[in-house]
Parts: sequence; structure tokens; C-alpha cells
Amino acid sequence: MKELAEDFKAIAKKDRSLFIWMAVNFLLSLWLFLIPLFNLNSGRAKIWARYSDIDNGYAQSDWWYLLGFSLIAIAMGIGHTLLAARLWTKRGKDLARLFLFISMIILVVGIRFLLNIIGEG
Repeated sequence: MKELAEDFKAIAKKDRSLFIWMAVNFLLSLWLFLIPLFNLNSGRAKIWARYSDIDNGYAQSDWWYLLGFSLIAIAMGIGHTLLAARLWTKRGKDLARLFLFISMIILVVGIRFLLNIIGEG
């Protein structure tokens, strides 16, 4: 854990652009984490919660189904930022940036997907 803190300090000093990429990745994951929490309708038995290929494209399910998005956001926000820091020290900045770029694309797709689901309800 101490090595990881030193890695972040080194990234903040030596590679400011990668540090900004890490911050953007974390903020996107925070957004993906908060969207389901603010849009839960736990009082209703069924809510629009997932994509389906039946009928209009969206299906109703239990409200806790949306919490899966929050769990994914935690894993990607914290995990991918930590992995990018480790990649920066072991493999170089280019691979760390590529990893964060792919992570951000996945987060943006997840946010868009979740907003479409919530917009149906």
C-alpha cells in the first residue's frame, strides 16, 4: 500500500496528464455509482431496470437490479485507477493511458446505457 501511495505521488509530480486521466476515470465511475442510487424507487415492486430484446427493448425487474451498476462503478473507479498506477510504474505511461482510455469508454457506454434505462421509467 505504501508503494501505491508513492506511485501516485510520482505520477502527480512527473506525469500530470496521466493524473488528470485518472481523475476523469474516477469521476466517471463516481457518476455511474451515483445515478442508480438517486434513481431507485424501492417502494415500487417493479421498475425499469434492464435492457431486453422483448417488446420495446426494456424490461421491468426488481429495484436492486440497478445496484449492479454501482458495484461495477466501484470496481472500475478504484480498481482501474490502481491498475493504471501500477502499469505506469511497471510498463510505462503509454500502456497506462491506453488502459485508462478503454476504461473511460466502458464507463461512458455504461452511463449512457443506464441513462436510457432510467429514462424509460
